[in-house]
Amino acid sequence: MTTFTIYLMRDTVKKADDAVVGGAAVHEIVDGPSEYGTLFVKPTNPRPPKWAGLFAPYVDSKKLGSVQSSSAAFLVPVDDRWFALTFGQGRFLLHPDAYEERFGLIVTLNSIEPDALRSVDKRRFVDDQNSRVQTNQAASALSFGVDIERDLIRGLVGKPVDEQLGRRMAGADALTVTTDAAVPDLKRFLRRYLNKFNSKAYQTNFPWVDQVRQLDPRGHRAQELDAKLVEKLTEAWKHNGLVEDCWMALPDIIDWTLVDGFKFTTSPKEGVSTDLHLPGVVQAYPDELPTVDFLKKHHAMSVDEDEKVLERWPLYRCMHCEMTTPDGSFVLSAGRWFEVDTDFVQAVDLAFQGIPAYPKPLPIYNHKDEDDYNKDAVDKGNGAWCLMDKKMLKVGGVYDKIEFCDLYGGQELIHVKHYGSSSVLGHLFNQGMVSGELLKSHAGYLDLANGQLGAAHQLAVAGAPTDVPRDVSGYTVVFAIISESQKPGLHLPFFAKVVLKSVYARLREWGYGNVMLAKIECDPMVALTKKVKPKKPRKKRVSKKAA
Repeated sequence: MTTFTIYLMRDTVKKADDAVVGGAAVHEIVDGPSEYGTLFVKPTNPRPPKWAGLFAPYVDSKKLGSVQSSSAAFLVPVDDRWFALTFGQGRFLLHPDAYEERFGLIVTLNSIEPDALRSVDKRRFVDDQNSRVQTNQAASALSFGVDIERDLIRGLVGKPVDEQLGRRMAGADALTVTTDAAVPDLKRFLRRYLNKFNSKAYQTNFPWVDQVRQLDPRGHRAQELDAKLVEKLTEAWKHNGLVEDCWMALPDIIDWTLVDGFKFTTSPKEGVSTDLHLPGVVQAYPDELPTVDFLKKHHAMSVDEDEKVLERWPLYRCMHCEMTTPDGSFVLSAGRWFEVDTDFVQAVDLAFQGIPAYPKPLPIYNHKDEDDYNKDAVDKGNGAWCLMDKKMLKVGGVYDKIEFCDLYGGQELIHVKHYGSSSVLGHLFNQGMVSGELLKSHAGYLDLANGQLGAAHQLAVAGAPTDVPRDVSGYTVVFAIISESQKPGLHLPFFAKVVLKSVYARLREWGYGNVMLAKIECDPMVALTKKVKPKKPRKKRVSKKAA
């Protein structure tokens, strides 16, 4: 039995040399009239093992042996397409944009039963968390904790229905199979895998796999999208940073009690902006061309009151862009391009449009930070609100400490957050969902919350305080987002809407009377004003004569 790692070359690869980087020895694999393919081999020079340095003072390094590796890629033509079978570090002999993305994943999905998975590699695209889940027995995707709307499947391992395809199959970009095929058999095997890749049968059992897929940043599709991004930003540079479907957002959660604002250079003359936005970048670099290299080499920075840099992110990672092309719908989020199924985009947008807007006015934001805003809302609310911001409820278990909400009053739980990336807003929505779940089903949560609430805002439910599940139909959960945008309504990043769609459905399933969105408007002067740190007065020189 031999384990093969197989890549399918793009249809733009017309000959073996098109797929391989230079520097490898070339061997044509033939047997009489039979031509099987082209083998590319690149050996490395012998070298001492990594651990040899530890004993160098005591033992002659020549007596410790040496290690040597060899990289190989066997290029095989099949039906006007090329396959690459790699050995050792052979994948590094291939041009990064030469092979099909998800080839192995699609072949595996088309070759196994939906309940025959043994391992799943997944990435939660909002939280940027990668994980591998394995089981001792074959199981379905849901048994691996896959959230079909929020998880990106990167790879699968399972047993094929047809044993002639291999004993075990693992698929990501590459397909890894264990089989007893010899060189003369390879074309027959590869033709089967090509047919599996071209089949759409997997969409019956795994329709959610195509909802979202991350693009390889080295691939031609991501590079095409980067070029379109540069075109959009070039227009933004001509119009003071204003352009449709591209904006900036904080890529990470930050501590607003420490952050005074944001800068794009270290120059004291630039001043400090209250938020990340494209006009600020344009003002900082008016004569630059917004190339991808520029976006990756220059940074956005959060600073404190003394303009000391707290955190910094490449501008590219702060960019959010959503575009539709003849090839499909694409999203740039946190420095990564994603292809999104058009039907999924429409379903998410429809669900988002169905979330009601909070009808009551909330105070205008012209404050230092969220804490200041929440305190001011309570102080000027004539008793309507109770401040719950930063009051952590010790529920224990996996949740440990939970914030009930930021503002509470009239059976409304208001969760407040500055506008940010999908990750930032996803954290807000998940926080509200966890609190909602605990109020519904945690026996001690009611008493914990009442211990922090004032007498005028005590929670009341039918039955004993510890009786669960509770009737929460009288409660409303509100997500209030501080936004500097002057456009009407809220324009959230796509993946934030994906999370909100899920959270909204869960809270409504648990019986909450309503789940709403609120836009907290910013005072226009907050968005437009840049704070410039005053210069320190220069000390007067005292002449020696005067002294």
